[in-house]
Amino acid sequence: MKTKSELSFEQAIQRLEKIVADMEAAELPLEDVLKKYEEGTRLVRFCAQKLDEAEKKIELLTRKADGTVETKPFEPENDDTERLL
Repeated sequence: MKTKSELSFEQAIQRLEKIVADMEAAELPLEDVLKKYEEGTRLVRFCAQKLDEAEKKIELLTRKADGTVETKPFEPENDDTERLL
């Protein structure tokens, strides 16, 4: 498996989906379940970090009344991060 620094966000999500499917579908030994859980936890943190980085890069362009354009940081309307974790 690739290291976290080599993974893209999409690859990490795909791996998480595979881990969940494996854990739901199989009668795995406890040791294997724990390894998959640990890997999944690392991937969740990695994905959350990537999303946070992307959010910080997003800027909204706003045209002022005088026609000039200003940039300001993107501020989400609600934070669903905790709900997803």
